[in-house]
Formats: sequence, C-alpha cells, structure tokens
Amino acid sequence: MKKLFLFIVKLILVMVLTIGAYQLTFWYLWDAQAGPDAYENAYQKALLLQYHALESEERSPEVIVFGSSYVPFGIDKKVMEEELGRPVQILGVEASIGIPFLVDVLYDTAKPGDTIVYMLGKSNWYNEDFMVISAALESDKTLLHQYWDSRDDTLLGYQNKMIWRKLYTLTCGRMIESIRSDISKKEQVYELSSFDENGNMIVNRQGTLISTDVSPSDTLNFSDMEVETLDMLNEFYDWCEDNDITFVIAYSMYIDGSLVETEESLAVYHEQMTDYMNADILLTPQDYFLPVDDFYNHSCHLNSEGARAYSAILGEALNQYLDEKSDTE
Repeated sequence: MKKLFLFIVKLILVMVLTIGAYQLTFWYLWDAQAGPDAYENAYQKALLLQYHALESEERSPEVIVFGSSYVPFGIDKKVMEEELGRPVQILGVEASIGIPFLVDVLYDTAKPGDTIVYMLGKSNWYNEDFMVISAALESDKTLLHQYWDSRDDTLLGYQNKMIWRKLYTLTCGRMIESIRSDISKKEQVYELSSFDENGNMIVNRQGTLISTDVSPSDTLNFSDMEVETLDMLNEFYDWCEDNDITFVIAYSMYIDGSLVETEESLAVYHEQMTDYMNADILLTPQDYFLPVDDFYNHSCHLNSEGARAYSAILGEALNQYLDEKSDTE
C-alpha cells in the first residue's frame, strides 16, 4: 500500500513538473518580453506595421483600403493619393488573416472622417489562421494578448502547434528558407522589407510570372461569396454610419477574358451584390478588368504597372463618389 501511495505521489509530481515545463516553454516563447522573436522578417509582420499606423493618435482622416492579398499587390499608394488628395493606408496582407480580424482592427482604429474601402474578391474569407495572426503580432505583447482574448478559448487548442512551429523556425526553419530563396529563380517579394512603414507593398514587381495564355475558366458567382462575411460587412457599415465614417465596396481585379460569365450574368452578379450589401459598390466588375500583362505571380496579384492602373481606376471612382456625396450633404 505504501509503495502504491509513493508511486501515485511520484506520478502526480512528474505530471505537475511536465505541465509546468510545458507552460513555462510556451510563456518564454510567446509571452515573455525577453523571449525570442522568430518572425521578425516575415512578411506577415506588415500587418503589425499597418496596425500601428492606423492606431496612431496623430494621424489625420484618410482612405483605408482593406481586404486580402490583392490589396497590397493591387494598390499603389502614390497614385491613389494623387487622385484623391488624401493620405491612403492599406490594411491587408494575405487571405489567411481573415476579414473578421481586419474588421476588428478597424473597429479599434477607424476615426470620424475616414473613408474605408473593402476590395471584394472571391477570397472574402470569414475564417482566419490563428497561428499566422499570432506570428504577425508576436513582438507586440499588448496586441497579441488583445487578439488572444478576443478569440475566447482558441489559444488552448493552438498551444502545441505554436510551440513546435516557433521552435522549428528558431532552429532549422530560417536556414531552410534561406536555402530555398537562394535556389529559387523567382524574385522574393514575400518579405517584410517589401513593405513600407505603413504596410504598403513597395517592392518593384516587374513582368508576368503566370501564364499569359488566357481562356475563360474562372467564375464569378454570388453563390461563391461567404455570406457570413457579407453580413458582418453590413453590420460594419451600420457602425460606420453611426461614427461619421464612409464605407464603400470596390471589386478586385480580374484578368480580362478569364471569366466564363457573360455580360448578362455579370450584370446579375452585380445586381445581387448591390441588393445584398448596405454599402455602395463602386463601378461594376468589368470596370476592373485588366490585361494579363498587368498581373504578377497570381491571378489576383498585380505587378507594379498593374497596381498603378488599378489604383487609377479605383481612385477616380472613389473621388467621383465622394464629390457626389459631398454635394448631397
């Protein structure tokens, strides 16, 4: 009986020490101010730049364009600002960030007088990658904990993954990524250095890395949209109305000739979107069609020339919209 008792005591002690070591490891890797920063050069860190730029108390009202990766690839800040005569800020890095998180950022940082544009593409994802966002906010413990707290008990299910992913990155991950970059024949644009202090993509993206043989193969249907995201955007519109913030929607870019839909079916899609959304939609999908030579490494990623072309279209449409709105007020 005594041996059994000692065994149980030892077992409990081992379990307590194991759990303690596990929690201490997680604390050191993710919570401790002096802990290691494994993702300091990751392109996802552009999200943190964008967050800090938006939350600055000194910033004046500006135009904020948000959405998935087609936003940093598609917006040329200089072109937009020259057209609008107002500062422009980008919010968005990649689809895995998820639109709900970006909207939460805007709830926290948007100011009266801001004009917010959501670029609506097929990647209007409602879900988000908890690990990616945690890595992006890694060095700002206040924002990191704010995010964790806003997602209830999600952290508990991710702790193992977060420990092992960070240990991998700190040990062999950087070396493997360095080797991969050295042997790749493509220009590396997914780096933090590709973004400026406002999170805008500044790296010069030349040429077209995707096939230029275009045929109708992609689709654009209202049924492909995630209704949860659209409903959330409608709620966000109502909040903007109550806080003296203008919120509008613009379609993302599409390769001219790549959609199977006819002019009539695209008109139906536009009508369905207009009827469903509370926010006004700038122009039609066809107005944002661009030649394949304006695209870079993805059918929704523009090269630098394409970004200037898209930004000119959006800037002119937004400028006209704001002028008309001002005339009616």
